Amino acid sequence: DLRGKRKYGTLARRKGVKRMKRSNAIRPVFWLATMFAIVFLVRAESGDRRTSPHTMSAPLAPIQIVDQDGRPAVSGVPSATSTIVDVTVAPGGSFTFNPSTVNISVGDTVRWTWAGSGHSVTSGPPCVADSQYCSPNDMNCASGILSNSGTVYTHTFSQAGAYSYFCAAHCAFGMTGAVNVSGGCTPSGWSAGPTMPTMLVRAVGVYFPADGNFYTMGGRTADTAGSDFQHVLRYSPTSNTWTQMGVTLPDNTMNNMACGVLAVAGTTYIYCVGGSAAGQTTATARVFFYDPVADNATTLTGADNWPGNSAGTILPGGFAVTNDKLYIVGGFNINVASTNQIWQFDPNGAVGSKWLQRVNTPEGIMYAPTCAINGIIYVGGASDYSGGTVIDTTNSFSFNPTSNTTGAITAIPRATGETRALTFNGRMLVMGGGRVAPNPSSEVDVFDPVSDTWAVNSPVPMFTNARRNFPTDTDGTTRIWLAGGYEPSAPAADMEIFCAGGGSPTPTPTATTTATATATPTATHTPVVTPTATATPTATHTPVITPTATATPTATHTPVVTPTATATSTATATTTVPPSPTPTATACTGRCSPTPRPRFTPRPRP
Repeated sequence: DLRGKRKYGTLARRKGVKRMKRSNAIRPVFWLATMFAIVFLVRAESGDRRTSPHTMSAPLAPIQIVDQDGRPAVSGVPSATSTIVDVTVAPGGSFTFNPSTVNISVGDTVRWTWAGSGHSVTSGPPCVADSQYCSPNDMNCASGILSNSGTVYTHTFSQAGAYSYFCAAHCAFGMTGAVNVSGGCTPSGWSAGPTMPTMLVRAVGVYFPADGNFYTMGGRTADTAGSDFQHVLRYSPTSNTWTQMGVTLPDNTMNNMACGVLAVAGTTYIYCVGGSAAGQTTATARVFFYDPVADNATTLTGADNWPGNSAGTILPGGFAVTNDKLYIVGGFNINVASTNQIWQFDPNGAVGSKWLQRVNTPEGIMYAPTCAINGIIYVGGASDYSGGTVIDTTNSFSFNPTSNTTGAITAIPRATGETRALTFNGRMLVMGGGRVAPNPSSEVDVFDPVSDTWAVNSPVPMFTNARRNFPTDTDGTTRIWLAGGYEPSAPAADMEIFCAGGGSPTPTPTATTTATATATPTATHTPVVTPTATATPTATHTPVITPTATATPTATHTPVVTPTATATSTATATTTVPPSPTPTATACTGRCSPTPRPRFTPRPRP
């Protein structure tokens, strides 16, 4: 029994050992299977997380839509058939736009992309917003909203013209740009436009960029007393029609004014200075501005009257706008002589301090074709008063408002006056004019300030009907409008329109005139004058001054901006009026036509 029990115990132990060995062999297999299952489940769960739209850890790459030129379209919307031109704002941290100047056609879009922060795209001349367009959304342009890197702003240009812009924060550092818009008009060359609602002479033509329309300011319908036109006519290039606006201008001294577009607090208006009435020998000194949007006129207070007409008998000479200031160059002391003063008007100056007298012109000039190109003012021809009559001259020179100096330029090839000069693609166009035979003319004299040379009827050809004292202006790159005037001696109402079809020449990039640096403003003035100490050029004149009689100044004039204490009129601003100045400039060079000798005729009507 004992041996049997031992045998049974031995067998039992052997079976237990076998079971333990079998169990130990299964455990690794179990744990391996368990680990495999865990790994599989984790991977499966992780894969579910990656594919779940609610637990996406990284965005998918967006689908990029491009325009017809392969460039990314704004906001994923394909561009239209017109061209999109790209400009980078502050590339590499610089205070520049690249490219700074772009040339496009009507209907094209400019897209600005910010490469740096703290910049804006604000339309207008440097540091002066004109509210035509601005980043980020064409709203509150005057406030100069700044945007950061990555911002994209676009603007589509529907009107031909030259559009300047700047960065509101860095315009003082030269961060400016320009968009030249050409095309959009047919036929090419000169063509007849619609007839004006009335015959009109001695009005001022003004192109108003904010709405793309051409306006005539004042004038008169005949040379008889009472024919003064106290209204505004608007020509719309879009509808090709004339409209007489509802406004009645402040007074009847609407002839021979100086007018230009100026901005106040980012809003543009048409300012007009001086003027006379038909049949009168007096002139007003009042200043008013016209708002084409509201169709109303506001007269400034008497404290802002033009000091160049303190005598009450002087009409503005040539005039031009640059850097949001209006310049009056010379003048006409009615039936006495031309004058040689230059006055600067700042619409943003304090009341009573808007005018500043500058250097005198080299000679007395009146009814002078004048324009501004890249901040320099040019005169090409001018009328003068000699022997009791108005004559034409070739007087030509430049004036630099920054250095307050005048300089010599090549004289215009022909004598002319009683017309306008226009700035067109970086050149000065002197439009016909003149009264001494063979004038009036339809010739277009073109001055290039870079080469200091003149061309005749090129690239803009002569217009059809010779005329003088007519309203004219341009959008700067594509269109020129002119209408009315004396043709050749009777008032007219017809219109002519020039179109640079298919685009216009590339504007002259930087017309830097060096001749102004060494100019001596009064040393070359040839007429020997006995200047009067007072501002009354003729002692026998009875100065019946019209500005205070009819022009009721409005005290609610809104352009009350930061006063500029420096813009004060000089006490020595007396009208140095030559009694009989030489009609042609003695410093004339180039192809200077001799001025025809005046024939004694009845005194002209101013």
